[in-house]
Amino acid sequence: MKKLEDVLRCISESIEIVRLCKCDSAASLLEMAELELRMKVHDISEAELTVFCRELENRIGAKSGAQIIELRPKIAKVDRRKSP
Repeated sequence: MKKLEDVLRCISESIEIVRLCKCDSAASLLEMAELELRMKVHDISEAELTVFCRELENRIGAKSGAQIIELRPKIAKVDRRKSP
């Protein structure tokens, strides 16, 4: 895990640099990579992250009286295996 932590340090520094260069799309991609690596280092599954995010949304929405809007449409998983 030490090597991943070193990579995380480099990614964090890189995010700052590309943000200063106004490369927001590149910074966003690096942030996604950073999140995935942090999840790996801390042994957090995607399911756990999803539950955590939903709980935060519920708490924030309840405090502000705001309605939480799903920004990404839910995409059904399709079985792409060929039928026999």
